[in-house]
Amino acid sequence: MPQWVEAACNEYLTRINHGKYQAKIIDLKSDKNNNKPVDANMALEAKKITNQIPNGSFIIILDERGKTLSSIKLAQELEKIALTSPNITFIIGGADGIHLDLKNMAHLTIQLSSFTFPHALVRVVLLEQIYRCITILENHPYHRE
Repeated sequence: MPQWVEAACNEYLTRINHGKYQAKIIDLKSDKNNNKPVDANMALEAKKITNQIPNGSFIIILDERGKTLSSIKLAQELEKIALTSPNITFIIGGADGIHLDLKNMAHLTIQLSSFTFPHALVRVVLLEQIYRCITILENHPYHRE
């Protein structure tokens, strides 16, 4: 990832990991093989992602066709999820998207926007939204309505 992405992610991770909340990024190296069909590469990627998901995790996939939520609605949703799930796993797909097997594992599919963004930018925006949700739940003045 470019340095600006690393810096932004580290900033939001520092803000998020301050108490009862903990977040981490798991980077998976792409093993894209141009001699294989796109679906085969996506299936390999899905298998690698699945192996990293903690047992009992609530899985949220980011997809441009997912449910649209405001920051407040996302905070409320995460608060409900946290009551029953020890971990929440957000999945950002690769350049070709997310394999159907992984989509079928998801408990919730959301979109950040109807725009298409590069992976690096989605990572930063997602971390900012997670931080924003925490501040909403803690009645911190970061989020303004």
